[in-house]
Amino acid sequence: MRYTVESISEQIRSRVEEKFQILFSSIAEELAYDFLFSPKYIVTHDYDPPWDHSGMLLQINEKFSLEDYSCVEDFFEEYTGQSRASYMSGCGFFYDTFEEKYEEQIREFVYGCIVEVLAGIDDTTLIELLLEHGYEVSEAEKNDIIQTVTDYELFDEPFWYHYEILDRIKLCNFELMILRGRNEAMKRYETKRLKIKEARERTEARERIEAEKEVAQKLWNKLEKLYKLQMGGKQLLKVEMKDYETFVSFLDQNQVSREERIMLAKYMGDKLSNKVYVCLRR
Repeated sequence: MRYTVESISEQIRSRVEEKFQILFSSIAEELAYDFLFSPKYIVTHDYDPPWDHSGMLLQINEKFSLEDYSCVEDFFEEYTGQSRASYMSGCGFFYDTFEEKYEEQIREFVYGCIVEVLAGIDDTTLIELLLEHGYEVSEAEKNDIIQTVTDYELFDEPFWYHYEILDRIKLCNFELMILRGRNEAMKRYETKRLKIKEARERTEARERIEAEKEVAQKLWNKLEKLYKLQMGGKQLLKVEMKDYETFVSFLDQNQVSREERIMLAKYMGDKLSNKVYVCLRR
């Protein structure tokens, strides 16, 4: 088969259309997630200094409402909460809207389709096409020819497909899109919530262990001093089973609670023989 820029462009368009429903479902889920769980922002100019009129992004105590959005394009005007430098005099920041977020998602989808199609064409053919269209290809560029082809934008038309798709998405009924993506968005939120909860519990467990270790070490340090005073200068070294009864009596004398003994066994194991460790934990 003789490949041309036009025939490859047509393959890319076909691949985009074949996979469009996958993208559509993904966008519906993401839209539902943003609508249900993202905070709402406004831009206020109440605090603008004389030299900067970019405004300030403020999160407001208000949820998104279906009544406010007839089509997806309406929701795309809302702010995501992200900002970026404008590099313009008198306007320090631009504030991203959901349109920019979803445009990027669609662009990545189209780029993925381009890469899939190019991956099915041998490198020699792609190099020949670049040379035919006046591009010089270095040896280093030949080693990653797909990246080279996309960098040179050999296929101009496919790189603009994402605008066509974005326009199609904008016209969709917003409520129907939310209904389509709601279930998956809820599952995703619940999964995220559980992961956050588990991460918090792990952090709390680590902090609790560290705190208990510190308490156990302080208690052991105190017991070492008391042991030396009460045992005629004898050092409290590693407790063996033959010394267990004496050690327990010492703990009783100094009113060391059962909980504290268990903590000593748990965290000061290097100071206790295995048998003493087991007995102290009972």
